[in-house]
Amino acid sequence: MKSQKLFSLILTLCVLLQLTGCVTGKKVIYTGTDFDPLIDQMFLDEVKNDSVTLNYTLARPENYGIKEFTPTLGSYSQKNMKRGHKAAKQYIKKLEQFDYDTLSTEQKKNYDIILKYLKEQAHSDKLNLYNEVLSPTTGLQAQLPVLLAEFHFLDKKDIENYISCLNQMKDYYSQIIAFEKEKSKAGLFMSDTSANAIISQCKDFIKNPEENFLITLFNHRMDSYTALSETEKQTYKQQNKEAVLQSVIPAYQLLIKELTNLKGTGKNNGGLCHFKHGKEYYKYLVKTNTGSDRPIKAIDTLLDETISDCLKNIGVIISADPDMQTKLDQYYYPLTDPEEILSYLQRAIEVDFPKLKEVNCMVKTVDKSLEEHISPAFYLTPQLDNCKNNCIYINKSKKYDLSQIFPTIAHEGYPGHLYQNCYYSQKNAKPIRYLLNFDGYSEGWATYVEMYSYSIAGLDDAVAKVLAYNQIATLCIYAKCDININYYGWDLNTTTSYLKTFGFTDKNISKQIHESMIEEPCNYLKYTLGYLELTALKKKAKEKLGDKFSALAFHQFVLDMGPCQFKVLEKYMDKWIKEQI
Repeated sequence: MKSQKLFSLILTLCVLLQLTGCVTGKKVIYTGTDFDPLIDQMFLDEVKNDSVTLNYTLARPENYGIKEFTPTLGSYSQKNMKRGHKAAKQYIKKLEQFDYDTLSTEQKKNYDIILKYLKEQAHSDKLNLYNEVLSPTTGLQAQLPVLLAEFHFLDKKDIENYISCLNQMKDYYSQIIAFEKEKSKAGLFMSDTSANAIISQCKDFIKNPEENFLITLFNHRMDSYTALSETEKQTYKQQNKEAVLQSVIPAYQLLIKELTNLKGTGKNNGGLCHFKHGKEYYKYLVKTNTGSDRPIKAIDTLLDETISDCLKNIGVIISADPDMQTKLDQYYYPLTDPEEILSYLQRAIEVDFPKLKEVNCMVKTVDKSLEEHISPAFYLTPQLDNCKNNCIYINKSKKYDLSQIFPTIAHEGYPGHLYQNCYYSQKNAKPIRYLLNFDGYSEGWATYVEMYSYSIAGLDDAVAKVLAYNQIATLCIYAKCDININYYGWDLNTTTSYLKTFGFTDKNISKQIHESMIEEPCNYLKYTLGYLELTALKKKAKEKLGDKFSALAFHQFVLDMGPCQFKVLEKYMDKWIKEQI
């Protein structure tokens, strides 16, 4: 799981860049010389929307013309969303007035990606109240503390901006509560199960206010900050502590109180399709979260076919080796230490993946107050002008088996998120490309290389293949539940019956899976469908190129393209294939 920037990007640009152009009749036509200034301004306006996004995106904003910036967490309201949709539509209109033939090859790629992105975002303008920023695992209340803990301190101004953001937490969470109340009035509030899970997470986070990790970690960071005097360190420590105790803790207390009051107002304990426009919203989520243009029915069929193929392949392997079950019961990964795994993977992927300039990575541990509600591991994206410094968090909760962490480290590190993000950062692409969220591409890539990692993990070859097929099948089963619960309306009994056919006989596990799909709709699909789209493109490239196909060249093409929609990726892959022949 790659931890995203604080907010998903819905462009909130209100002032369109003044472009030079020629007039043909009544239609203004812009050319390639106008394009880069436009998308650069889009980046500048968007990156300044909140301080966390700015801090996580740029180490030196002044190098991009950002010299004065008021610290803010941004705003979260239906009014702001509508303003964003309006601005997106204005940009669509502006982009459609460009003379496409005057754009360079790189500009055409950016144009295709950005225009398609804006059109998909603008499509949800009447579904704003279906948005949900709070959820048990990927919700803001779970992600924000980690993002704040990793706020980059390059100078004193960064420290002061950080403390200012902490002091705005209660006000920002008040905006979220106001939005949740609007959802409640419209009959769109979450189920009590989801509310209880979020409330529990909030309580765990603020259990020991004086020892909250935003205090203890900040103090540790100040002690190691050599550019500050002792007096300055003590001053900042005190300011941070006051901000946590007087704003952050009250913000979470507010969430607990107001979500408790709203419990019982949720009209739906099932998937999104049980809401009036739930199916429409789910289709929007699938398209934007996965980057795939496949219809829901086609995705459902693809999942069935993949599950069948995986189980068939597992059966063939097991039937060919009478000792296979024993091997599966007794296998172990030679490497289990995260840092050793990262070092090994850097060397092991050199044959099939393009070289990456040297970067650093710190492996950190999730704070105990967040263990029960955070993924087993996640990677934090680096600043685009400081991609050398990277961070992977490991969750040491007892519910996760760290002896099995090898493929997870491949997913988060090499050749997964860390490698993919740093590789693209080193391409010096246009800054706006680093702000657009394409989870289907990024999680699809990370899942794809996770499956690859089984083959280089030091396991028996047949065991490695079985484990990879099993993981793919499991992801597809979860994704199948996601679609059928949220789009076709499966209830718990139907979900339980389906899972039982694959050996999920524990009713509690079936219940957890069912609830997870309701709480985090489309979450599993971005991993699963992203992976399937990428493997489909690889299969197509292999068929077209035959003996000329190279895994290294294919991987380099995908990485050079950078995060984008799969339809755009395929368009340019077709051109790439012709160049290889």
